Amino acid sequence: MACSALIASAVLAQPVSQNGPLELSSALQRAVHSNPHIASLRAEVTARHGDALQAGLWDNPSFEAELEGFGGDRGGIGDGDLTVAVRQTIPLGGDRRRAREAAEAWAGVETARLNAEIAGLLGEAATAFVDARAAQETARVRAELQDLAEAAASAIRQRVEAGRSSPINLDRADILAATAGIEAASALTEARRAGLALAAMWGGAAAGEVAPPSVLVNNPELSALTPEAMMRRNPDLAVAQQTSRARSEEIARERAEAIPDITVGAGIRRYGSDSETAYLAMVEMPIPVIDRNQGAIAAAAARETGARLDEEALRRQLLARHAAAYRRWSDAQQRYAALSGHVLPAAENAFSRTSLAYREGALQLLDLLDVQRTYFDTRIQAIEARAELARSAIELDVLFGAPRLKQLAGVAGAEANP
Repeated sequence: MACSALIASAVLAQPVSQNGPLELSSALQRAVHSNPHIASLRAEVTARHGDALQAGLWDNPSFEAELEGFGGDRGGIGDGDLTVAVRQTIPLGGDRRRAREAAEAWAGVETARLNAEIAGLLGEAATAFVDARAAQETARVRAELQDLAEAAASAIRQRVEAGRSSPINLDRADILAATAGIEAASALTEARRAGLALAAMWGGAAAGEVAPPSVLVNNPELSALTPEAMMRRNPDLAVAQQTSRARSEEIARERAEAIPDITVGAGIRRYGSDSETAYLAMVEMPIPVIDRNQGAIAAAAARETGARLDEEALRRQLLARHAAAYRRWSDAQQRYAALSGHVLPAAENAFSRTSLAYREGALQLLDLLDVQRTYFDTRIQAIEARAELARSAIELDVLFGAPRLKQLAGVAGAEANP
């Protein structure tokens, strides 16, 4: 008799540490804290705040020194007229304040984008975790079925050699055992692939043993989440709303830029010929008769209109996505409840009764194998149904900003509420 189930368990458990199976919270934390793209977005948020600081600063004052009227017939440098002055540009119309507010609005866009990327990354990591767990469970069930099929084929082979069974039965048993072996090998390969895909979320080695994601399956709060609540919390919509706000701030900035700044200055002049001195005062202001920044204002207004339209288009897409995601979650919940609450217990009961009938001699071994295969197929269906329920719950959670996943990952602060 083969020991495929033990071999599969050993292979899947090799990379596991002594602390036990990998928990969902640990996987999510690794995915967030080791992702270079998330780190890059955090750096961009910091850079945007730096831009906002810079945008609100006045221009530096300028120092001017001018020497004229020296040399030639007038003599040396000492005979020249020396002017020393300081100039300062004073912004009018609040353009520096408007520029700072526009830059802060774009920092808000980057913060919202960071939040959306974290939610999406957590959703991908959680889905990979669910896939890895389902693949490992399926591999164990397939290995267990392979062991039973090979044991049955061995028993029938002994009966055929003893002349108590037809060789046809042995052929059928060998086919069932070979099929079970192929499916077990395929399931083990898929479990390894899923483990590598999960570990790739944080750039580590194979994930090894994965714990059940029960917190995703048992989440009754999802039934109370409405489309209106989703609109208030969706991270992608938050990015669109922040973008619309930033575009509006750009209009205000460009309108403020249309008001010309004034440059004032003061200085002193020494006349070299007689060493007399005089004070200087100056005022300079552009006359806005040609360039009133009208082109930039029109462009900013058009971009703001486009941002509002993009926001409305996204709202409609989100309503459709929410309806589809909620329907998938509801269907998955019903399917898993039916399989785990009715179909699987019935299949297990039929398998137990058939096994008893076989031991009492009232049933052929091949008939037992048929019932046995049905029972194991039902177990695999239940595993996939539970995984699909978890996937649909993840999809809904991400639509609402991934509050459950962020809680598990320990993500809080500005990233959770941009």
